Amino acid sequence: MQSPLKRRSFLAAAATIPFAERMLIGSARAQGTDWPTRTVRLVCPFTPGGSQDAISRRLGAKLTEQFGQSFVVDNRSGAGGAIAADNVAKSAPDGYSVLLGSIGSHALVPHLFAKPSFDAFKDLETACWIGTQPNLLACRPDFPHDTPQKLIAAAKAEPGKYSYGASGVGTSPSLTMELLKQKTGVELTFVSYRGASLAAADVLAGHLPMCIGNIDSLMPQVSAGKLKAIATTGARRSGASPDTPTFAESGFPDLVVTSWSLWSVPTGTPMAIKEKLRLGTEKALQAPDVIESMKAGGFDPGILSVAEADAFIKTEYTRWGEVIRGAGIKPQ
Repeated sequence: MQSPLKRRSFLAAAATIPFAERMLIGSARAQGTDWPTRTVRLVCPFTPGGSQDAISRRLGAKLTEQFGQSFVVDNRSGAGGAIAADNVAKSAPDGYSVLLGSIGSHALVPHLFAKPSFDAFKDLETACWIGTQPNLLACRPDFPHDTPQKLIAAAKAEPGKYSYGASGVGTSPSLTMELLKQKTGVELTFVSYRGASLAAADVLAGHLPMCIGNIDSLMPQVSAGKLKAIATTGARRSGASPDTPTFAESGFPDLVVTSWSLWSVPTGTPMAIKEKLRLGTEKALQAPDVIESMKAGGFDPGILSVAEADAFIKTEYTRWGEVIRGAGIKPQ
């Protein structure tokens, strides 16, 4: 017969098993190894229908297939990406709120707002790099200064005569032109619009000679012969417009400018979650249909490590701060 002392010890040990299992489950959840167990929000700082929104939805569909949980796009546009970034920065660091970070949220907003409601470097962490998209400068088909060299020469000969349209003060396209002016010393007149399509409409109507926007915004008019491409701003020619030269190859190496995208999560999100999101996204970016659709929109999917992405973002933050101050754009 078992002694009372041994029996009590056995029962005590047995009673600890469910508790230990609960502790292991809780620890796994805290570390994110069972993520995702419910719907994940992909917070997009752009309106539905644009290239960045399309990227979110393409990748969201692939991640849904991989993980068996829904990855849904939550469009929160406005303030150059600050509204979406603030929403995610203030969300729980549990992997269920993911920001489509951009040049706007990470490199422009910090310089354009006197007191941003979030800190892109303290409140957010990079989970995965997604890729880049160049801007495109286009003109009316009858505009004679239709190469970078011709345009700069004409602008120097007649300062202030030539105007261009772009989407708002402090956007990637408008700041590309500010950079061009600073690097070449030319005077060009900026006309602000609420979007690239509106700027293009005024070019087509003959109200101004040029407009600049993300390449996917203007390529339909270029392909239709309604606009003529002057140059793109990528490091190499875009697959969406392979016959269009870059500013860099035209003699303006400082004019390499891209809009870029990454997944960003609240600071403190478990590493296991970030790794699963990164690996899932990198797998999605290798899918032939994703590659084809992204490149058709002028988007160049590419893989950088998190460390490489963070170093690039900091370089961009410094670069565009200098451009914004040089253009005399005051924080709001």
